[in-house]
Amino acid sequence: MVADIVRLERRDNRLRPGDIDEALQHWTGIARGPATCLVDDFGECPCGCTLAYREVLEIALQSMPRRAARELRRLVDATDQLFLSRTLPDLWAHPHAPWWEQRM
Repeated sequence: MVADIVRLERRDNRLRPGDIDEALQHWTGIARGPATCLVDDFGECPCGCTLAYREVLEIALQSMPRRAARELRRLVDATDQLFLSRTLPDLWAHPHAPWWEQRM
């Protein structure tokens, strides 16, 4: 899986080396961290110039070879479930926003 991540980060111009590992670490930290951090910090720059941590993981999951994506999906799914269990639906969120942005 690591070799697939390195290849993807080199090939995809939306990513830089280390982005996927950083995104996974931060997404896990957000989901496990204090409740006040669950919706305040998705890793985005205030000007919108960077991708959110969960969005980076979604890019990886959609772009990696099937087997490597399955391995990463196991890690991400556990964190997603924790995040879902600690948040509520945001009824005012844009309906076309990614699911993680539709939580509060």
